Amino acid sequence: MPEPTLPPEPGPDETLDSIGTVGVRVLQRRTGYRFTLDAVLLAHFAATEGTDAPGRMLELGAGSGVVSFLLVKQFGLGPVDALELQPAVHARLTRAVALNACEAHVTPLLGDLRRIREHVPGGQHAHVVSNPPFRLADAGVRSPDDERAVSKSEVACDAQSVVAAARYALAPGGGVSLVYPAARVAEILGLLTQAKLHPTVLRFVHARVGAPATRFLVHALRDRDRGLAVRPPLIVHGEGPGGYTPEVAALMDPPLAERT
Repeated sequence: MPEPTLPPEPGPDETLDSIGTVGVRVLQRRTGYRFTLDAVLLAHFAATEGTDAPGRMLELGAGSGVVSFLLVKQFGLGPVDALELQPAVHARLTRAVALNACEAHVTPLLGDLRRIREHVPGGQHAHVVSNPPFRLADAGVRSPDDERAVSKSEVACDAQSVVAAARYALAPGGGVSLVYPAARVAEILGLLTQAKLHPTVLRFVHARVGAPATRFLVHALRDRDRGLAVRPPLIVHGEGPGGYTPEVAALMDPPLAERT
């Protein structure tokens, strides 16, 4: 018998959240892992810096689908293959495809990026994006909630696995865009370079002017070393709408995130 179709409307333990200038809608657990501003910044960064070879895109660790939906609806890119490991998260992602009328533009895939060869053909994607788990597996206390733990900590994949999956999926000359904590910049740039994914653009993210960087965004090209351009810092909080700087506020209307 075919599996029953789940309704797109949020269940009692879920919220329906809107983000972006075109009102992208995503389903999330009320008490599970929830998307952050990092996803919005990554989508914008990928759309503005990853223009080397337009074409089919792949999101590794798609979660609720924020990055994939923003790329398609707000920035007019795609189509996007959205790979997610956790079945329950993937199910919410699949329902959100219908909510966003993206059936022809976002393809949810259930699977492990460490077994990328089982899910997508090699060398066929023009651009890979990922907002992967940030925390090292042995760093800090692991969340007792499995969904949070897998989404936030490298318990199911590490940075090397993300880079290897991107390398496999990318077409020659294709690009990968990632976001990671600023403290891991040397490690990530090293992993990319070892995989012959040459960093071309780097931008640090700061909470406020004068504050240390908390994140960095990096774009790298497969087999093409064009040198590295370091962009001006991206400042998140300021005196613009919603307490954000004008640059960030322009990406988010309604504010992050409007819950219903």
